[in-house]
Amino acid sequence: MQIQTPIVSMIAKGTWCINEFGMDAMFLLEGGHRSLLIDTGTGTFDVKALCAKLTDKPLTVACTHGHVDHVGGIGYFDEVLLHPDDFEMARTLTVEQRQGYVSMMNTMSGGLFSVTEGDVKAFDKLPVFSPLKEGDVLDLGGRKVVVYETPGHTPGGISFLDVRERIIFTGDACNGNTLLSSADRKKPKSGVDTLLATAKKLRALEPYYDRDYNGHIGYAANVVCLPMPSSINQDAIDVCEGILSGAIKGEPQEAAFGGNSYFAGKGAFGVRFDPQQLYAE
Repeated sequence: MQIQTPIVSMIAKGTWCINEFGMDAMFLLEGGHRSLLIDTGTGTFDVKALCAKLTDKPLTVACTHGHVDHVGGIGYFDEVLLHPDDFEMARTLTVEQRQGYVSMMNTMSGGLFSVTEGDVKAFDKLPVFSPLKEGDVLDLGGRKVVVYETPGHTPGGISFLDVRERIIFTGDACNGNTLLSSADRKKPKSGVDTLLATAKKLRALEPYYDRDYNGHIGYAANVVCLPMPSSINQDAIDVCEGILSGAIKGEPQEAAFGGNSYFAGKGAFGVRFDPQQLYAE
C-alpha cells in the first residue's frame, strides 16, 4: 500500500522531521515563543497547515538554499528567510521544474508514495525574501539557532545550529551526492575549493553539535530518520583535498545539471564535480 501522507518524526524535544514523500526533509523547531521551519520542500502538500497541527507558536520560515526541493513550498508563506545569493534561484523556480522533480523522485522511490505531479500547487504570489547571513541568530524563546554560511552546493547555502538541542541542520551542504556541476559556465555554482572550506567549517563546529541532519533524511524509498554519520565532514575534507591535489580523479558520470560530471566519494560522502571547475570563479 502506498504512503499517503508526509512522514513526521519527533527527533528531539519540540523538534520534528517532515519527510515529503522521500523527496526531501524539512525540520520544525519549537521554542518558548516562536517556531522555525527549516526548508519548505517541493510544495506537494500544505506544509503550513501541517506545522500548525504540530505547534501553536508563530512560525518563522527559513531555507537552507534555493533548490526546487527546498523552496518549492515557499508560496504557502508571506515571508521566507534565505541567503541573498540564492534569492534569484528561488524567485525563478517554475511549476514545471517542481513537477519534474516529483516525477524523477517517484521513479527513484519505486511507487512507494501516492504523490503525483498533480499534487504540485501553482502559487499566485511569492513571499517576501528576507536575508540571512553568517552569525545571524534566530531566537525562538529559550532556544537559539545560529546561522552559518555553507556554500558549495549553491552560492547561498546556509546551515542552522540549534544550540539547545546540539543539532545542526545542513541542507545539502555536505552529503552523499553533493552536486557542484553547473549548466551555466559563465556563473558556476562553486568549485571544489568552496566545498572544502564548507566541510572544514562544519568539522570545526563539531564540538557544538551531536547530530547532523541534512535535507534528505529518509531519501527515496529509504524512510529511516537517522542523522549523518559522524565521519561525514572529515570524509568530505579528504575527498576534496584529494581532488584538488590531483590524487583523486573521480569517475565519469552522466552530466548533472550540465557541464562535465565526475563522482568521487569516501564513506558516506560523495561529490559530483566538473574537473574544469575545481576553483570558484
